[in-house]
Amino acid sequence: MSNQDQDLLLRQLADTFINVANDHAETQDNNIVNTAFMYAAARFCAFVAASRALSLEDFQQKQSQGIEFFTVEFKQMLENNMRNYEKQFQPTEQLPYAKYMKKH
Repeated sequence: MSNQDQDLLLRQLADTFINVANDHAETQDNNIVNTAFMYAAARFCAFVAASRALSLEDFQQKQSQGIEFFTVEFKQMLENNMRNYEKQFQPTEQLPYAKYMKKH
């Protein structure tokens, strides 16, 4: 699978999770939904790390490395998404001729 195909699949899967969270946010407090979402992500990350371990000792020895990896990845994703949301606060583009229009 190409990197482009993987990126598309990642975004499609993420959208399915976000849709579930949005559905819950219609009837629950956003903060509770957010916390549940983060808890689920953390729980699944722990599952992925455990499923790749060869033994309990291997899992215990690699926990710090796994936590560091997931933390760095999450921070980078969060920073990128925060930057994307900054655009929501920027004024909409004006028409190229708007400066010539009379203000009332």
